[in-house]
Amino acid sequence: MPPVELPVEIAPSFEEYQKAAEKWHRVFVKVPVLSAKDTTKYMTGLPGCRTNQHIGTAESKAQFYPYVANKRGNASTKINFETLEIFFGSMIHDFVPNDEVQTILGEKAAVMGEGMSKSEIAKLVIAGVMESAGEELALAIPAAVRDDEGDTTMDLFNGHVTVINKAITDGKVSVAKKNLVQLTEDITVENVVDTIKTIEFGLDQRLRKQERFLYCDPHIVDLYNEGYLLTHPAVPYNEKYEQNYIEGCNRRMTFAPLDGLAGTKIMWIAPKKNVIYGYDGMSDAEKCEVRQFQPDTLTLNAKMFFGAGFRTFDFRFIKVIKLAEGGGGGAGD
Repeated sequence: MPPVELPVEIAPSFEEYQKAAEKWHRVFVKVPVLSAKDTTKYMTGLPGCRTNQHIGTAESKAQFYPYVANKRGNASTKINFETLEIFFGSMIHDFVPNDEVQTILGEKAAVMGEGMSKSEIAKLVIAGVMESAGEELALAIPAAVRDDEGDTTMDLFNGHVTVINKAITDGKVSVAKKNLVQLTEDITVENVVDTIKTIEFGLDQRLRKQERFLYCDPHIVDLYNEGYLLTHPAVPYNEKYEQNYIEGCNRRMTFAPLDGLAGTKIMWIAPKKNVIYGYDGMSDAEKCEVRQFQPDTLTLNAKMFFGAGFRTFDFRFIKVIKLAEGGGGGAGD
C-alpha cells in the first residue's frame, strides 16, 4: 500500500503535542488500563492506588442456638489480610509523529476530510501510543514478574500467576486448604470435558453458588470446544461451536481466556470480585507529557501505578488448578 499523502497543513507541531498532552494528561494515563479491557473485564479494578493496599476479609462461624440466658457461643471471627502490591512505573517512548499521523490518515480517512484540527490529530497520536502500552499491559496482568532492573511491562509488577505461585510456596494455597487441585495428566481433547467437570463438581458449594470465571490459557477453551463437540454431538442446545459455560455449572461458570496465561501451567476459578488489579488514575503523581530532544522525533514521558492480586485465597472464593508439567493436566486432587 503506497504511503498516504500528508498535507503540511494538518501535521501537528511539537507545540500542538505539548498542549494536547498537558490538556488531556488525566485521560491519557487511563488509556493503558482502558485498552487492556479484554483482560480486565474479568476482574475488579481498584482506582486511586498509589501504595500497597491491605485488603481484609472476614471469616466467621457465628450462629444462632436455642435461647439460654447469658449463654455465649464459642465462635470467633477472623480477619484475614491480603496485600495488593502497587508498583510505580514509567515509560519513555520515542515516536516519529509523521509516521503516527500516516496511520491515523489510513484508519480515519472518512473523518479527516471533515475538518479535523491539528490538536485533535495530536490527541489521537498520543492516545494511540498509550493504547499500544495497554496491549502490553493486558498480557502482563496475569503473568508479570517484578524485576527492579527490568525494562518491559512484564517486569513492572507481580501478575496473578506470580502471586498464586508465592501463595503456594507460603502454604496459603494447598490441597489441604481445599483451594488447590494438582492435575496429574495432560489435558487433551478426549478428557478436557470430564476433567473440567470433575473440578467443577469438587468446588466448595459456596463457590459453586456464585457467578464465577475459569481463568485459563485460551488453548484450554479451544480444547474444550473440540471435546464438547466430540462428547455431545446430539445435544439440542449444542447449536454453535463456542461453549461459554462449563458443563454442569448451572450457567454460573464462564470461561475467561487470557492470552497472558499461555504456558503458565496455572488456571483458577473465582468470582470477578476476588480477582483484582489496582491503579491510580486520579492523582497528579501520574503524568503524560511530550518532549523533543532530536529533530523529527518526539518523546512521550508517562508514569503510572499498577498492581494485581486477589482479595482472598479462602476456598469459598477461589480454586487454583495447577496443570501437569507435561502439558495440559488431568483431574486429581
